[in-house]
Formats: sequence, C-alpha cells, structure tokens
Amino acid sequence: MTRLARAVFIILVGATIAAFFAAQRLKGEPAVATVESLAAVFSPNGDGVKDVNLFRVELRERSNVSVDVVDAAGDAVRRLADGAEVGPQSPLRLRWDGRTDDGQLVEDGRYRVRVILRQEGRSVTVPRTTLVDTKAPRPRVKRILPASIVAPGTTPFNIEVGSVSRRLAKRARVYKIEGGESHVVAELSPVTDTRTLIWDGKIDGSPAPVGSYLVQVIARDRAGNDGITPRQVPPERGESRGVPAFTIRAIAAAPPVRPVTAGKRVTVNVDARGRPYRWRLKRIGTSRPVRQGRGKPKEPVSFVAPSGDSGVYLLELSVGAQKTNVPVLVQSRERARMLVVVPTITWTGTEAVDEDHDGVFNTFATGAPVSWPRVQPDGLPADFLDTVAPLLRFLDKAGVRYDLTSDLDLALSRSPRASDRPGVLLAGAERWIPRSYARRLRDYVDEGGRLASIGAESLRRGVTVRPNEAATAGRFLRPTQLSVTDPFGTRFQPVRRTDAPATLTVIDGDPSYALLEGFDGTLEGFNVLEESDPPREDRGRVLAALGVENASDEQSPDEVPAPLRPSVAATEIGKGVMIRVGLPEWTQRLGDRQVAQITLNIADLLRRLPAKIHTPPK
Repeated sequence: MTRLARAVFIILVGATIAAFFAAQRLKGEPAVATVESLAAVFSPNGDGVKDVNLFRVELRERSNVSVDVVDAAGDAVRRLADGAEVGPQSPLRLRWDGRTDDGQLVEDGRYRVRVILRQEGRSVTVPRTTLVDTKAPRPRVKRILPASIVAPGTTPFNIEVGSVSRRLAKRARVYKIEGGESHVVAELSPVTDTRTLIWDGKIDGSPAPVGSYLVQVIARDRAGNDGITPRQVPPERGESRGVPAFTIRAIAAAPPVRPVTAGKRVTVNVDARGRPYRWRLKRIGTSRPVRQGRGKPKEPVSFVAPSGDSGVYLLELSVGAQKTNVPVLVQSRERARMLVVVPTITWTGTEAVDEDHDGVFNTFATGAPVSWPRVQPDGLPADFLDTVAPLLRFLDKAGVRYDLTSDLDLALSRSPRASDRPGVLLAGAERWIPRSYARRLRDYVDEGGRLASIGAESLRRGVTVRPNEAATAGRFLRPTQLSVTDPFGTRFQPVRRTDAPATLTVIDGDPSYALLEGFDGTLEGFNVLEESDPPREDRGRVLAALGVENASDEQSPDEVPAPLRPSVAATEIGKGVMIRVGLPEWTQRLGDRQVAQITLNIADLLRRLPAKIHTPPK
C-alpha cells in the first residue's frame, strides 16, 4: 500500500467514526418538531363521536411555522396553520375535521402532520400517523338460540353476532314488531371479548308475551363508528343481515286453503310448541261444538268433516290460556245453485308472518314472497270477522243453501264456468287475485253467469300463484298495486269516508229491477263508500244503481253537475250480470230491514229465483 492510499484510508475511517458519534448524539437530542395527543384513529362522519382530531405541535426552538396534513404519498390535503409562532413553552393547538382545503371529506387511510419551519426553509414530517376510518362495522345476527320460534316463558335468549371482531363493543335493542307501532322492550348492555349477547326474555320483570320480535345490534369500532343492523325498525325488505327476528307463540295452525268435502277426513297441522292441546270444531254462528278432542304434542288434528249444508267451521285450539282459531271450509255433497267464494288468497297474503326471520313480514304489502299453506298464529283475518262470517251467518239463518270454495281453489282449477252454476257470490274483498282467475270471472259473466261482489277494492290487484306439482302448496309472488279498474272495465274512485252518514237513492237503471224489490227509496247510515264511474256504453248497461245524489256540496250553480257514481249497482255485461256492493259497512248492517232485503235479493238473482219480499232472519 502506498503512502497516499494509507493516508486516504485513515481519513475515511476517521470520518466514519465521527459520523457515527454525531448520529448517536443527534438521536439522543429532542426532535425539532413533535406532535402530541394525535388520535391514532378517528371517524369524521358527523355522528358526534370522534369526529375531530385534536392535537398540538411542539418545537424545540421558537420558530414561525406552517402545518399541513399530508397523505401516504406525501401530498398536502389540508393546511391547518400558516405563519404561526411556536416555541418550547407555547405549543400550537390544532384540530382537523378530516376535510381537505376544499371542504371535502378525505378518503379513508393514514395521514401525517408536516411542520414547515419557514425561517429555516425546511420541513419536518412527523412519523406518527392518524387513521381516518369512516366505514362502520356491519354486524349481523347469526342465530338466536334456543330457536327462531319458541314457547312463552322461554329464557334466556342467546343472540350470536357475526361479521365483527370479538373485541368490538356490542349492544342490542329488542323490539316488539307487531300489534301496533314497533317499540323497544329491552336494552342489552354493551359486551366485549364475546360475540354473544344474552336477553333474559323478560319485559318489566315478566316473561315476554306472544308476538314477533326483532333484535337490533349495534357494534362500535375503535374509530367510534356505530354499525347498526337493521338501521331502522321495522326494516325494509333486504335491509336486515342474518336472522335478527324471532317469534314467541303458544299455538298456531295451518288451515286447509281449499274446501273439504262433508264426510271426508280432515287433517290440520298444529304447532303447539311440543305441548298437548285441546281443540273444538264449531260452525260459525253456533255455540255447540260438532267435534272436539285433545291433541298430542307434535301431532295434527284429525276429524271427519261434518255432513249437511256447506259452511265455514271454526277450529278452536288452546294451550292453557292461549287460544287461536282457524277457518275450515266444508263443502256439502249435495250441489247448490249458488257458489260462495271466500278470499283465501287475500287472507293468506295479509297475515303478518315473518317466514324468513328477517324482521320483514311476508305479506303482499311488503312485496315479499308468501308461502301457502301457512301457519297462522293470530287466528282469524279481520275481513273474515267483519265481512265473511256475518254474511254466511245471515245466509244460514235465512235458509239460503250454497256451495263453498276459496278463490285459491278456483285459481288452481278452470272454474267458474257459466254451465256449472247460475250464480257466484264473492264474499269478502278479493283484493289480490291471479290474472287467469280474473279472466275466468269475466268470461263467466260474458257467457251468461251472474256474479256478485260484496267488499271494497275487490279484483283490482294482481298476484302470481306458483303451486307445487301436486297443487297442495306453493308461493304467491309479485303482488301489484291497486288499479283504478277491475277486470270488467269498471273504473273506481278512491274509497271515501263521509263526515255524516250518507243517504243512497236510485240514481240509474230501473227502480223495479229485482235487485231493488222491497226497497223504499232511500238507504241510510253508511259512512264509507266505494263509488264507480258510470260504465261506457260498450262496457255494459246499468240495470239498477244506488248512490249519493249530490256527492259534492262545493259545486256552483253554473258548473256542470258531477256524474252520479253508484256504490251499489247491477250491470248487464255480455250475456250475464255483475252486481257490486261497494259499501264496506254492508255486512255490519245486515240487521237493517232494507240491507237484509237487498242481500236476499242478490241471493235470489244469483240463483235465478223470482223476486219477493223477504222476512229478515232473526
């Protein structure tokens, strides 16, 4: 090695040693700029929790500074201070709301603070980061144990939460979602390091009553974001994650959706939650049971359908103090001239049953698919109690014989046909019907049949029926909204309620037509009316019609009078007759002499019997 090379080597070694000691000295000295109290994570989403990051900048020596927030690429997104004087004893207190200089919310990610020392002409980017996290957790209820359907008095309920970390704080609310407006019945305290919340199954110290319930889960992450599922109660269809709903019920049954023949054995599936139960079968309007017995746990009711005239029977089931009733249609072996049709499709589609345990009732109103036959925990539909039962009791007392079926039974067949029976009575509002069934009703009248409908908003909504291969079960799909016309081309006005009882008079047609036999000229006492427009000449000819003479009191003398719109009408369509009663209160007033007379007139017209004055049944 030459003398020069040796000298260069010694210089390099010395410089390396000096640099090492200088670096060690610098590491031991305080940083030029530090950031204190910077939150490791925050969520500037406006929910009031950890929305703002509050921190302070400290300098080792006094200086004039500017402060920026920079993203992972080192680009400035927000200037928080410009030309501020900062010293060892006077830190700069700052706040960042997660927004850019333009006021836009930054993207989620990691950000740093950069301090620009203006006098020194240099900047320092503090290594410490803050995480902007506005994404809320998405909890879901994986399962509720012991089951989604339980008996009264069940306790406790274990609510297993999924899709979130065990470490996150989780709490829950229990809602009752039926029988009126949804409301909270229990608040479950926050838990951590577990995915299971426990409810003791009690409300105000007593066991929760029968009904449908929903668990709303709230999970909070370290940024303060609350993930809530479902966000609103009751939820919209598709909003719930998992299976957050459960049902407490004592006893329920799935009645036959099609009529059973007198003398044939009937089997009705019963869910009594594994307990023995009692049952009784009574014809509507009577108090004495024609069949009764005891049912074993997990076994159906089985009995022979009563003989005699067609009619609706009520199957009453009870477990302790809890009861339910379901209708059973029994068809006589002897044929009658009039067919009565009950709206089973509408009853099934409006029964509040949460088939999927997602907190959304599978009803036509929600648009969710509806299965049939379905277990009915709430007993009898409102339309059955208000319309069908009073009407059939009235016909039974008047000695009017009829055959009996359901609209679902007709939808699954090719009936009715004008050659089968002279008249068909739709008892109750058939609010949803399949298109093919609507077409057959229209053809039935066109070909000479006589059809009567008692109930508002009938035949004006559609639904698709998807049966299984044996047509013993299936689903209802794609329910439609209310149309202004029915299959016969009749155009309707919205159902209206009057301040005072309306008086109906003959407004069209022939007052001597058989529908109005025994009518004295006025019909009073109705507050709710469904009125139709007069038919076009090519759509039918009015035979007789009752309506309100002056529907509007605001009409000035020089205005063209409003058309008279009937609420009760008989219209000739094709070779047949369509009779419509658009008064929802009709069957509640069958004790009125004139209402009773017109009702029996309808039965006579459908059976093609001569008109006569009737003695109302007692």
